Amino acid sequence: MKKLLSMLLATGMVLSLAACGGTGSSEPAATSEGGDAAATTEAAVADEDLDYEYGEHFWSDEPVTYTMMFNDNPVYPMKETWQTEGIFKAIKDATNVDLDLTIVDNSNYTDKVTLAISSGDSPYIIPKIYSEAAYVTGGGIIPVSDWVQYMPNYTNFAETYNMADDIDTLRQADGKYYRLAGLKETALQDYTLLVRKDIFDAAGYDVTELESDWTWEEFADVLKGVKDYMVEQGMVGADDYIWSDMWCGQTSGYGQGGCLLNLLGNSYNLHTGWGITGNYGLVYDPDSDSFISGATSENFKTAYSIIQDLVASKVLDPETWTQDDDTAMNKFYRGETALITTNRAQYVAQEEGITEQLGEGNFELYRIVMPTGVNNYQTENLRLECGVCISSRALDELGEEEFIKMMRFVDWLWYSEEGQTLTKWGVEGETYTVSEDGTYSLTPGYYCGGLSIAQTSDDQVDMREELGFACGNYMYGGTTELLTSNFSPDLQDFYDRMAEYRELRPIDPVIAFDEMDMEQANLWGTPLTDTINTWTINFAMNQQNIDETWDQYVAAVEAQNLQSLIDLYNTNYQEAKAG
Repeated sequence: MKKLLSMLLATGMVLSLAACGGTGSSEPAATSEGGDAAATTEAAVADEDLDYEYGEHFWSDEPVTYTMMFNDNPVYPMKETWQTEGIFKAIKDATNVDLDLTIVDNSNYTDKVTLAISSGDSPYIIPKIYSEAAYVTGGGIIPVSDWVQYMPNYTNFAETYNMADDIDTLRQADGKYYRLAGLKETALQDYTLLVRKDIFDAAGYDVTELESDWTWEEFADVLKGVKDYMVEQGMVGADDYIWSDMWCGQTSGYGQGGCLLNLLGNSYNLHTGWGITGNYGLVYDPDSDSFISGATSENFKTAYSIIQDLVASKVLDPETWTQDDDTAMNKFYRGETALITTNRAQYVAQEEGITEQLGEGNFELYRIVMPTGVNNYQTENLRLECGVCISSRALDELGEEEFIKMMRFVDWLWYSEEGQTLTKWGVEGETYTVSEDGTYSLTPGYYCGGLSIAQTSDDQVDMREELGFACGNYMYGGTTELLTSNFSPDLQDFYDRMAEYRELRPIDPVIAFDEMDMEQANLWGTPLTDTINTWTINFAMNQQNIDETWDQYVAAVEAQNLQSLIDLYNTNYQEAKAG
């Protein structure tokens, strides 16, 4: 009998910069289906073989080397100084562990990971994994839930912040999970829109008042008004677009429409853009207690009608879904556009870029709370981040005792406060200091785009670019205090507004297929997703009128075994509920 591995109801948790998990304990998850190792810290420490306890610094008495995949981001490509002076030297100094890296460019990281795992030749440690489902059935990665009993930092954090339900969303058909996700005390919305507040104000739109409850339709009207103002002032021409976005096109849109369509989709209970990965556009409908096709729903049509209206009104640039990210950013820096997508890591670069072009004091930037669609939810609700998979090769080659030692190293580096602080801030006294009131500051020689800490003098170097700290291969989670330790006052203000204006989305039921059903879902779902994405981009670029071609689109999607896939989902779901 297949099992529904997690059905999580709304918790009523409100996004806050304060701790939301408390210190209340929770029972460990059930250990049926082969013995889940999501044990409490007490259980882990009680293991007579475990001499590495919560709060203890990891150190290998003998030098040891572990192989690791490394996602090399072209925005801050790896340098030799990362090994000789930076993060990898710091890790070795702290643990006596060398990391032998297989360096892979971000653009084909997923493909290279898939190839390495399927060939059985993967490095031991595989970080920055967003979805592990494709790797589970082949046996190339281990079920990490069998080993977390040897990871006291991980288990303590999960227990302290009551994360059993969140972790349950990772479980596969065998009741186990295969990815060590980044654990966050609370969900912090990262992606939003950055607007030129000075232009919006001059056009007569006070975004600080409007954002509390504006809808996408109202937001579109505001943008049309801003466009009219910019044309009247000679800032742009009538045929120019005032919104030309990044993270949607050829650099990072991945043919799905990227970040913007993900944000839009979440407002309408859809999986679209980046959000379509792994779910084939199917969404859980609480009214019918079943899975349905969001891609052929009225919500989809409503959402993309708004996008088409913005393109037709010469507000939103259709090149958003074809251009590279640098092109989009440069339009914003030059003052040709009035808004762009942002996140915490990108904000500093955006502020620096526009300052260089327009000059200090000639603009005002403001992170807005995203408009609403058919719900009042913020986009992000899981307290899990991308995470680490462990190659089966590691267990085979190291043997159990040395493998457990490696897992303790992983536990310290990714889940201890000491390790998380090291990978985020670097070495205390060298790259950062902490004041008596707990405020973190970089030392005078450094700034860091990845931490949204701007350069203040010409002799400073970017800590992430030069030394590799604050790097996406590591910064996955932690307490709210540590996660927000680099936040500027304006970012703190953004989260205060998010907490006041938006709610946290309930976590949907999670279904884990057995190997046969997973294979069937992929056979149906892959061409289905490709069809949806092709039409989605055409709609977003206004190349297909959604009203005129809606029936044709629905027929094309339904022809890709849509109903069969829906039935497969709901059969598993109902069997799981009954079982």
